[in-house]
Amino acid sequence: MFTEPYNLEFESTTVEEGTLEEKQVLVRTIHSLISPGTELALFTGTHVGIKDPNNHFAKYPFYPGYSIVGEIVEVGKEVEDFKIGDIVYALGNHAAYNIISVKNHQWPVIKLDDRELGEKAVFSRLAAICMTSIVQSKVQIGDIAVVLGMGMIGNLAAQLLSIKGAEVIAVDVVEERLKIANKTGIQKTILSGDSIDLGEKLEELTGSKYADIVIEATGSPKLIIPALEVVKPLGQVIALGSTRGNVDLNVYEYIHSKGVNFTGAHERLQDQNGFPSRLKLSKYALKLIELGALKIDPLITHKLPNSEAKHGYEMLQNQQNEALGVLLDWGS
Repeated sequence: MFTEPYNLEFESTTVEEGTLEEKQVLVRTIHSLISPGTELALFTGTHVGIKDPNNHFAKYPFYPGYSIVGEIVEVGKEVEDFKIGDIVYALGNHAAYNIISVKNHQWPVIKLDDRELGEKAVFSRLAAICMTSIVQSKVQIGDIAVVLGMGMIGNLAAQLLSIKGAEVIAVDVVEERLKIANKTGIQKTILSGDSIDLGEKLEELTGSKYADIVIEATGSPKLIIPALEVVKPLGQVIALGSTRGNVDLNVYEYIHSKGVNFTGAHERLQDQNGFPSRLKLSKYALKLIELGALKIDPLITHKLPNSEAKHGYEMLQNQQNEALGVLLDWGS
């Protein structure tokens, strides 16, 4: 757990046999994935919700982790679809064991028919988050789509856009992340920076200075205006990364007069007002991973024993040219 910024501690508790509720399962964790967005923001104390008294999620002590693969070792009396020994993907914490309800579709537990998926399956949570932007998008086959940021969220979003038939251009300031994008099938990339004219680089690659769709996947408020600058009139900008800070924006110049569709794509939209459920999106993500349509292996840069979790967060913060997908191993 995080007790305060930059402080990670391990906590022990005892789960007595037979204490599960009727619809709960006890899962022994095999792999968990560190989120380089929400978790890292809480580890570093930069999450926008920490100082918001109405935000009860982003508070210390905070128990990080929300994507695991593990083995069911106990089931509640009314659990019918799972049995002891099943390998499952689930939403759980970085912990040796997780108690999870199987009746809450907001927190899906999905049996892995292909046990070999293993560590790849933990990326389903991030892929499902990225699918929120795809559902929100107006992408058409052949559209020019720019994705700003090639962290895991940006990379997975770029892959999903490519699957939908878009011509995808990946943008990042870290060259190594663009090389990883190449390995996942995203061939057109732009190494960005303060002195780079994004429109000119885009024209070199596509023949146009403007994109049909731009996905901002970093959460940096500094990239909202560049996203709006490079999108075409009547195009779409999608905020996929959780923007951590305010933006001083001339709405008339960048949105109103251009007719730009500026769209939010937060994970919390899932299950709301007809939006696809988290369960459906997670199952779809797993299917794409199983088929090899979503390429996961290049995203895995580090596998650490769970005892080195703090080192994993520190790498994601300080070694962005090396660390991307950091898995914690809880034993097989």
